[in-house]
Amino acid sequence: MACSYRTQKLTFGLCVFLLAWWASLSHADTAQQSAANPAEIFSTLPPIGDIALSPDGSKAVVLKALADTYHVAVVDLETGKSNLVMAADPEKFSFNWCRFANSKRVVCSIRSYIRLWAGDLGLGVRWYRDGRTIATRLMAVDVDGGNVLQLVKSGVTELGRRLEWNPIRQDQIISWLENDADHVLIQLARDHRLYTSVYRLNINTNRLQRVRRHREGIWDWYADQRTGAIYNAAGYHRLKQQFRAYAVTVDGTVPIPLGGLDKDVPPKFVGYIEDGDSALMIMRNGRDKQALYKVSTKQGQVLGTVFEDKEDRYDVVSAPLLTFDGRPVAIPVVGEKTTYHWFDKSLEKEYNAVVAQLPGKPSQVLLRAASRDWQKIVFSTSGNRTLPSMYLYDRSADKPRLVLMSESYRGADMPQLTEPQPISYTARDGLSIPGYLSLPKDVEAKNLPTIVLPHGGPYSRNTDRFDPWVQFLNARGYAVLQPNFRGSYGYGAAFMRAGFKQWGMKMQDDLDDGLDWLVQQGITDPKRVCMVGGSYGGYAALVAGFKSTEKYKCAVAFAPVTDLDALVKHWRYFVTGALPVARVQDGAQRDQHSPLNRVADFDIPLLLVHGDVDRRVMIEQSQSFAKALTKAGKDFRYIEQPNGNHHLSLQSHRREFFLAMDEFLDQHIGRGSK
Repeated sequence: MACSYRTQKLTFGLCVFLLAWWASLSHADTAQQSAANPAEIFSTLPPIGDIALSPDGSKAVVLKALADTYHVAVVDLETGKSNLVMAADPEKFSFNWCRFANSKRVVCSIRSYIRLWAGDLGLGVRWYRDGRTIATRLMAVDVDGGNVLQLVKSGVTELGRRLEWNPIRQDQIISWLENDADHVLIQLARDHRLYTSVYRLNINTNRLQRVRRHREGIWDWYADQRTGAIYNAAGYHRLKQQFRAYAVTVDGTVPIPLGGLDKDVPPKFVGYIEDGDSALMIMRNGRDKQALYKVSTKQGQVLGTVFEDKEDRYDVVSAPLLTFDGRPVAIPVVGEKTTYHWFDKSLEKEYNAVVAQLPGKPSQVLLRAASRDWQKIVFSTSGNRTLPSMYLYDRSADKPRLVLMSESYRGADMPQLTEPQPISYTARDGLSIPGYLSLPKDVEAKNLPTIVLPHGGPYSRNTDRFDPWVQFLNARGYAVLQPNFRGSYGYGAAFMRAGFKQWGMKMQDDLDDGLDWLVQQGITDPKRVCMVGGSYGGYAALVAGFKSTEKYKCAVAFAPVTDLDALVKHWRYFVTGALPVARVQDGAQRDQHSPLNRVADFDIPLLLVHGDVDRRVMIEQSQSFAKALTKAGKDFRYIEQPNGNHHLSLQSHRREFFLAMDEFLDQHIGRGSK
């Protein structure tokens, strides 16, 4: 494939290469799946789960899908040769992410299944809670696979001495110390069980040296990525129940008077410029919508607006991409479509030229990683009915090249992909509700079986990103509505707060109103509708099962909340728990909108699935609900997934869930396609 484009008086030749190793990343079993079952295809793990480039751009570290989960491979980007340097054991641990600490050593985060204890007493274990939980740990390995080391040694309690506390979360690296190849800065709640201290960690010897002692109320420390200088901190004032920002001085920490802080959202320091005198910070600054500001690190004055939505429709929700010296390159803009605002206009022209040359012209091209000098960039692409793909753009040579690294869900009988279309409708109280509608390919949009698919959170949102749930459902002939109901994040503070204390109430009405809109449009067959969701979306599906049984013929709930009172009690274990508790109604309204209390009214078939090591929504939520359904003689199927978490991280769990959902939906509302 030959092509060329012109940028800044320089002419580049752009060609698409395919390295043999990258081609091998595609799953070998994809093309052989039985009759191209969409449930099997779209439950397959993408070949690359995460990627990072070495500082010099010569190598990549990837989480490579093999069998049931992701393993760590290091790839030479010039030769394409790869080396599997660490393997996961799904029975014990899985990988979250990996990064280069320097050009020769990689640091990875893992999530492991443990019992929660303070320390080993020698004669046994002192338990703080029965049952397993998930802990994060750090692993380090050389790029050739040697010198594997679990970082941060566990404290061991000696008999008769004070219990040593081993924090659950141990992967919070706050500075990669890009000027120091041997160390990183990490924050750990090690000498206090709630508040973190900052430590200098040697990634070769495991030596841990405290450099900043914990302070009550401080949750997060922010440091320069080059030098490790600690400039700011963020915390929570328990009495006033609000978040705070701090300047870090030699003597301690000083609150900075940022009047624009949102008490419901923690401060977001996202980078430092001008030798640490100024911070880049995302906040509201007294406005309804979040924006990116330049702020004094010492006094907290707002020095200027770096980026905001000019139409004042959407929050700035993502951090900008920065150069080595802290200058912003680009920032994601998440509206109806995900785009970029570019600060580096030269690179913007180059990016646009690359996008124009991509096969299939994908509508979403996202920056995933870059070398320190930005001469090598990784893009992920999707949209416009193209397979989700990953490309390496090498602009260091005379003729830049574009390397296709991977394609997801590739198969011999791959169903045609669909494209989510932004829509909006009016709720019963007049509020405009945005969302996305995805329709089956090559089918008349009339009287279709329909899935209402609310997102989790609930204070998150749907976007135009590629969603395997939606693609699977569309491939089976279902129309899919994804409402961004009131309470969804990204549309400003007023829209989000409109969902507070509305679990199962106005937030639920927004879902039903979306279904009514589809019926009025003639798109939906009102006799063939099911609600499907995970987490809060699963909760909403259960509420539909007792509140709107005339509208829905079935419900599918993955990892749902079933007992609001138990959820609130769980949140109260945390110092910041008062904020999420305040977002849930109390008293009789809480009881009335807890599915566990409404089992007698539950009147549609249900598929219920939950992982037994889910620590976002505890497994007990589904276990107690399943017992109550059984006692009441209700029509349901319950699947409990061993070693399952909140995100269907194992391929076997995704496949089990998708296949069960496929059969269940076909049984109760019938597929639009066979």
